Amino acid sequence: MPIARDISAFAALALALMLATPAGAENGDAWHGMRPLTGGKGYVATPMGQVHYRDVGPRAGGIPILLLHQTPWSMVEFADIQNSLAARGVRAITVDTPGYGMSDAPPKAPSIADLADNLVPVLDGLGIRTVIVGGHHTGSSIAVAFAARHPERVTGLILHGVPLYSAQERAMLLARPETDRTLKMDGSHLSSYFRFVIAAAADTPADAFVNLRNATWAVLTLYLPDQDIGHAAAFSYDMAPDLDRIHVPTLVLSDRGDSLNRTDRRVVELHPKFKYLEFSKGRLLSLMSEPDRWAGIAADFAASTNTARAR
Repeated sequence: MPIARDISAFAALALALMLATPAGAENGDAWHGMRPLTGGKGYVATPMGQVHYRDVGPRAGGIPILLLHQTPWSMVEFADIQNSLAARGVRAITVDTPGYGMSDAPPKAPSIADLADNLVPVLDGLGIRTVIVGGHHTGSSIAVAFAARHPERVTGLILHGVPLYSAQERAMLLARPETDRTLKMDGSHLSSYFRFVIAAAADTPADAFVNLRNATWAVLTLYLPDQDIGHAAAFSYDMAPDLDRIHVPTLVLSDRGDSLNRTDRRVVELHPKFKYLEFSKGRLLSLMSEPDRWAGIAADFAASTNTARAR
């Protein structure tokens, strides 16, 4: 009996990706799996179950940066950025949002406010009082809610793709069907989503291998959660009142080809004190394609924030 019938299509793909090196790979380009997430990992018990974190970089010095991923990803989205920050002397913490990555699924579907509040026991467990919070898409929503609800814990925000939706937009997004994750014997549930992500990354400023790697991670992370609770929380979240409560330095990063570029511009029009920077002309995975540049921007922002606090 062929081995493909003995293991699931997903397991077969994962095994092939772990073992294979793309033809023509150069300069160390290969599939490295979880290697970028080496070291610094652990769990903190919270009301939503065990939250998986990774904490790297020097403990002395400035305020740490807490990085929050988009839905339905995991901390792997920020792996290279986190390592680059640590190499620059900046302590960086990533967490898997409850229900995603290696964190437990929460006992009930959470709101963005619930997810934000759940960061308090995480930081307390790590002995961290204040942070600069960086978020991408859903991570930006959680970052804004955390800063609004726990202002004493936040000294700055880096928001990359900010889902500031109107009531009508939220209703339309909530009515949209979820991504189909029905398993198919021919593995097309994996390949169809892979092709979708590759097409979405077509304008991303990266070489073909980087886009191939990022699309592979997109497929793998899509199938880790039990349910897609993050999008429901993000699409239900009325961010506008919480944005009005933000009084810390805030940097909005945006990608011109991203669907949230229009809402990013909406945010800075409503809040002209926020700084705005077009990160790329690409789409939603551009930050993974240029991790060192993203880390440099974040490190400079952290340094300026720390300097301002010291005055």
